[in-house]
Amino acid sequence: MCNTAKHLSSLRLIWLIALPICLGCRTTVVLVPSGDPVMLAKPTKASVYSFDSNKKLVGPSTVVIPAGWYALPK
Repeated sequence: MCNTAKHLSSLRLIWLIALPICLGCRTTVVLVPSGDPVMLAKPTKASVYSFDSNKKLVGPSTVVIPAGWYALPK
């Protein structure tokens, strides 16, 4: 009887330690419909194309896009 009580208390202790760890590691993902603009949450390194003074497409060049800027589909 005493052995069973020790087993249950150790099992309860394991759950008390494991439960906050599992709840703290949760990540929420929100899917944005295709074609909608999104705002960047942190600075992002990206390869981009741009136009020169003759309206010629140049690139790709690697730049850092600041947090708060919007990314839009073509």
